[in-house]
Amino acid sequence: MPCMLKVDSPAQHLLDCLYMKEIKIPYILRLASILISLVLLVMMLFYLKVVMVPLFFSIIFAIMLFPVCMRLEKWGIGRGFSSFITVFLGTLILGFLLYTLFVQLSNFATQIPQVTARLSAFIDEVRDFMVKKFSMTKSAAGNKIKEQLAILQNNGGAMLTHSLSTVSALLINAFLIPLYVFFLLFYRHFFIEFFYKVFASSDRTIIDETILKISGVVKGYLFGQFLDVLIIGIVNSFALYLIGVGYPIILGFCISVFCIIPYIGMIIGSILALVTAFITTTSEWQPLTALMVLWIIHIIDSNLISPMVIGSRVDINPLMGIFMLFLFGELWGLPGLFLAFPLTAILKVIFDTVPALKPYGFLLGEPEKYHLKRYSLVHIKRLHSIVQKRKTRIGTEGITPSTQANKSGTNSAA
Repeated sequence: MPCMLKVDSPAQHLLDCLYMKEIKIPYILRLASILISLVLLVMMLFYLKVVMVPLFFSIIFAIMLFPVCMRLEKWGIGRGFSSFITVFLGTLILGFLLYTLFVQLSNFATQIPQVTARLSAFIDEVRDFMVKKFSMTKSAAGNKIKEQLAILQNNGGAMLTHSLSTVSALLINAFLIPLYVFFLLFYRHFFIEFFYKVFASSDRTIIDETILKISGVVKGYLFGQFLDVLIIGIVNSFALYLIGVGYPIILGFCISVFCIIPYIGMIIGSILALVTAFITTTSEWQPLTALMVLWIIHIIDSNLISPMVIGSRVDINPLMGIFMLFLFGELWGLPGLFLAFPLTAILKVIFDTVPALKPYGFLLGEPEKYHLKRYSLVHIKRLHSIVQKRKTRIGTEGITPSTQANKSGTNSAA
């Protein structure tokens, strides 16, 4: 049926016709296209892990270092030299932290004989426990333990090979990531124009606001996490030192770094602290005391310190946070656990900007207060009925882009 509308041009006539009669795509086709796209995306992220992980880390580091680069440019230094100085200073700071970690690990390596003696005593205690509880002879219990140790020794070669490959990958990334960060800072306006060309039909103001929102979310989250790790690392180290646990500095900061991984990081850190305390202490109360104190510190951090230094910069509900955490962890391993929340925050900003993806941004975000009340379903139905009535009223009035433009032109002329 032709559109009987008076328009100024054929192009405007076509737009009004498309506006009034949308092309209906069958639901089964839309569902199939969405599922195929998701499968292809997950496969791409999995098989391109070696390429994607350094790139995403580089983007995050570039966002963190961007204020330093801007400050140097305001002082009259060229963009290329400012980018180089920024990357060089960031690499120096990260190298110093890694050197400190290496020194602590070296100190731990010098005391391996004492740790081995403590571990041998622990094996003897386990053997005696097995003899008493399971009516086993000491030789049988010893054989069981020796079998497990033999399995570990047999797997030692594979573990060494895996460790060498991991170290080589780290060395490659240690060269690639600073290089990526430099070019991301140096070519930043080039990439902004690329986004202008890709989304040519969108308003450039919206593109700029989206980039600023992504930058603000990532910077706020990472700087907040850094400050939180620093505070909790100091508190953990001091508490472990007072309890008498060995290597309090490296252990305290390792636990605080593991806590960056939401929900499961503290569980891993607790196991590490319990094992280290059991090996490096001589009494039974010290490991349990260390575990209890660390959990008290973690609870205070989660409910008081972390909301103050991080705030609501990453507005993601816990259910979707856990899902994204395990998804990226399954795709990329340990780096995926650290990248999960920043990437999810970036996705939420993009979803909230694109009208067709706003429902998915809503799903990632925190529920509103009315969602948690007793009669929340009644409130939601009433709210959606009001929205539906407004849509129906607008549809019956027959508002099109041309009529909206004519109304706006009339109002401006008046």
